[in-house]
Amino acid sequence: MPSAGGTPGTPANAMTGISFNLPDDDAAPAPVLPAADDVPCDGWWPGVNLGALRDAVRVPSGETERLRDAVRQAMLDIAGELAAWRADQVAAGYAKLADVPGRIVVDGKSDYELRWFRAVYSVVAADVGERAVGPQLSSAGADRLEALRADVDVHLRNVAFAVRDFLGKPRIVAEAL
Repeated sequence: MPSAGGTPGTPANAMTGISFNLPDDDAAPAPVLPAADDVPCDGWWPGVNLGALRDAVRVPSGETERLRDAVRQAMLDIAGELAAWRADQVAAGYAKLADVPGRIVVDGKSDYELRWFRAVYSVVAADVGERAVGPQLSSAGADRLEALRADVDVHLRNVAFAVRDFLGKPRIVAEAL
């Protein structure tokens, strides 16, 4: 029997198609990452949260100061590579990277912000991987060592791609013979 407003044989309150669960008002809010874990970068470039970085690059917890140092160095490296681009943006009146209109916005972030984070995270991941290679020489087999080196190479490639993409330059992959 048809119901009011429904398809014949479908109750009026039945949903068809895609459905979702409404948020539970009693559910705990998403955790806020501690501000003490933030590493700011001069106010123009976005800061990096160490907890978010650990999750993104699967860096084990512990040795926070070593990780913080790796982030600082990565920020200096990437900010240095993008210094001329930044100077152009400051001259155009933008007070910080988040103010620069992106060429595309993904998940509420401009491509510039996303590529900044990818470059910084990849430098840190390569640094952490290179540090792991040393102890692996004596304690693990050659296969594990090669896997670690390959991971470092991928992270270094990602840094180059992120910076080139940021600057709107073509990606170049060259291998010396």
